[in-house]
Amino acid sequence: MSAITRIYLIEDDRTILRFVEDALRLRPDWKLVGHSDTYAHAQMMAPHSLADVFLVDLGLPDGRGEDMLRLLAEGRPEAELLVFTVFGDESRLIRALQWGATGYVLKGCSPQELVEAIEQIRQGGAPISPLLARMLLKQFRQAGDAGDGMADGPVPVLSERETDVLRLVAQGYVNKEIAQRLGIGVATVSTHVKNLYRKLAVRTRVQVVRAAQARGLL
Repeated sequence: MSAITRIYLIEDDRTILRFVEDALRLRPDWKLVGHSDTYAHAQMMAPHSLADVFLVDLGLPDGRGEDMLRLLAEGRPEAELLVFTVFGDESRLIRALQWGATGYVLKGCSPQELVEAIEQIRQGGAPISPLLARMLLKQFRQAGDAGDGMADGPVPVLSERETDVLRLVAQGYVNKEIAQRLGIGVATVSTHVKNLYRKLAVRTRVQVVRAAQARGLL
C-alpha cells in the first residue's frame, strides 16, 4: 500500500469541505484529489479520479448518496468507500454497507478521528462510529440470527490474539479501543481484523460477529 493516500470528497456543505481540508493537514502525505458538491458532478468526475478513498455524504442535493456508493463500488472496486454523514439511523447504515461502503463515520467527529477512520480503512479495517457499531452489534446478538448462510463453511482456526480481538469486536469496541485494552498497536489490531474477515469470508464487523456466532466461535 502506498504511503500516499488520495481522497475524493462528495459533499455539498462547504463547512465540511474545510473540515476535511483541516483534518488532512494532520497527514501531509495525504492529498485531496477531488471534490464534488452534487450527485451529477460526482457521477461524471469521481469514477475517473485516482482516489484511494471516497468520502461520501448521504444527503446530496440532487441524488441519494446510497446510489453513489453503488456506482463507485461497481466502477472503482479497488477503492475504499467511507460514508461521512449526519445520518445516524440503523437503516441507513445497513443499506450503506450493503451497497458497498466499507466504513461509516458520523459528522461531529474530531479531525483526528476522521484521520484514524481513513487509516483503518486503508489498513483493511471497517471503521464505524462507536455508537452505531454498538447499536448494530447489540441488535444482532439479541437476534441471534444464523439462518442467512453465515454458518456455512468450515470453522476457521484462530490464533489466541485473533480470538481476543474477535471477542472485543463482538462487544462493540472499535480498533483504537481494542488496541488500548490489549496493549498493542492500532495497526496490529487492523491486521487481526483483516485476518478475521479473510478467515470468515466476510467484509464487515457485523458480519464477523454473526459468522463467528454461527460457527460457535463466540
